[in-house]
Amino acid sequence: MNHISVITKEIEESYNLYEHGESSKALDIINKCIDNAVREEDKESIALNLALKSLYSYNYIPFLNVMRELENAYFLANSLNNSQLTDIINFIFAKILYNENDKESAKRYFSLIKYRDNVPFDTNQLENNLYNGNSNTPDERNPMLALLNIAKTVSSNTDINSLLKTIADETTYALNAERCTVFILDKKTNELWSKVATGLDVEEIRFPMNKGLAGHVAMTGETVNIKDAYSDSRFNKEIDIQTGYHTNNILCMPIRNMHYEIIGVLQVLNKRQTCFFVNDEKLLVTISMNAGIAIENSRLFKKQQEMLVQQKKLFDSFIDTLVASIDARDKITSGHSTRVKLYAKLICDEMQIDKQYTSLVEQAAILHDIGKIGIRDSVLQKEGKLTPEEYAHIQEHARITHDILSKIYNTDDTELISEIASTHHEKFNGTGYYQGLAGSQIPFGGRILAVADVFDAITSKRHYRDRMSFKKVISIIIEDSGTHFDPDITKYFLNITCDKIIDVFLYENGKHIDKTDKDVLSKLTLRDFYNILNKNYDELFAHENEAIERFQKYYII
Repeated sequence: MNHISVITKEIEESYNLYEHGESSKALDIINKCIDNAVREEDKESIALNLALKSLYSYNYIPFLNVMRELENAYFLANSLNNSQLTDIINFIFAKILYNENDKESAKRYFSLIKYRDNVPFDTNQLENNLYNGNSNTPDERNPMLALLNIAKTVSSNTDINSLLKTIADETTYALNAERCTVFILDKKTNELWSKVATGLDVEEIRFPMNKGLAGHVAMTGETVNIKDAYSDSRFNKEIDIQTGYHTNNILCMPIRNMHYEIIGVLQVLNKRQTCFFVNDEKLLVTISMNAGIAIENSRLFKKQQEMLVQQKKLFDSFIDTLVASIDARDKITSGHSTRVKLYAKLICDEMQIDKQYTSLVEQAAILHDIGKIGIRDSVLQKEGKLTPEEYAHIQEHARITHDILSKIYNTDDTELISEIASTHHEKFNGTGYYQGLAGSQIPFGGRILAVADVFDAITSKRHYRDRMSFKKVISIIIEDSGTHFDPDITKYFLNITCDKIIDVFLYENGKHIDKTDKDVLSKLTLRDFYNILNKNYDELFAHENEAIERFQKYYII
């Protein structure tokens, strides 16, 4: 839960003045606060002060202007993903709507407050007024709120079902009707369908476009307002039979997109105590325009997401092909990039790195040796020690990796992959290659790969040597901490439990660690196990001997 630290003395003073009926003085204070917040580019303060300005100016400017300014504050708070801000603003929405005598709408906003302790003002009084207080005047809902609530949902929700539910609910409230159904036109099947009909339990309504009143509206583009549904031949009685509902009067209107194409139909049923009038039609025109834009945006978002999924599949396939080409050139190092990826993820998980950056590190790991495409086979596959010239040549693979990946990635996020992948041979003390970077100059992900890459290299067989003893492996990681490796990353790496390391050893063969072995080795970190390996045989406890034996089944110590 996020909190803000902008509840200043000035804000408290302004709210106290407002509560004591001195809105004008409260406005003077809050306008100064807004000026300061804008000058300091403090978005949290701007959002909070705009919301309070809406509350304080309620008696001085038109209601719709108040609500629009409050919506602006809400959109800004929502973009900051700050729960305290959104809770305060929902409280202010509820307070203004209560003052408008729209208790039902006020209750809905009050129910959106997730954490009462987020709101630094007295919520109890408003709650008592909403749920226990009496009102001498009818509780009438301002219909313009429907437009504001639809706009708010559009700004924060791209899920079509959630969006359609909001449109249906808000239209029902705004027109004081019993039910509203939002039908969407399926051009492929020439059908109208809806999963959203207020008050109905059916999962989906679907029928041919040439049937019923909604179908007529979709085909002709007319607005239809009928007082007696059953006396109109265009009314499809089968839907009432299917749902068990009885329709009296109907207002039905097309939903159009920005190109004025019909994409659906709004059907509002049973105006309470009367029938639909011209003013209802005018309001529904505005709602349908907003709904059309919202639905089209949601569809475009869905298509974009589908395209991104397809692009990712194509890209992953391309990456797999590149990695396979490296593995094919040198069978003895086959699987190295995959294991480095798995070790890197273990480090990221241990450090509680966020999922997005972890994903970038994983992609960089799988691609870190792609530059070996440019290394001669005679050097890449040589058995025995490399000459200085050959060693210099193989070092070029880091630069080639950068050159290749920098041509593939072109977004702010993903170009990091090129930087991470090409810096896996940089050393913390600046003596690595190919750029000679040191410390924080090396991308964080590059420092993670440095540990993962070396660990896999010395625990794997190579042309010129067998895998090292595990005691020697861990001693290298520890001894090179602060020179080759970032000491913080080394610390977290040594906190990884032994069972997880064995899972990587076995990954390529599709095998898994035995459950009893896992139970024992999951209790030991790499550092713990290294300390056991450093003991003399006669110093070992029985459970330590057991741990060594179980580990040795998967790795010759």
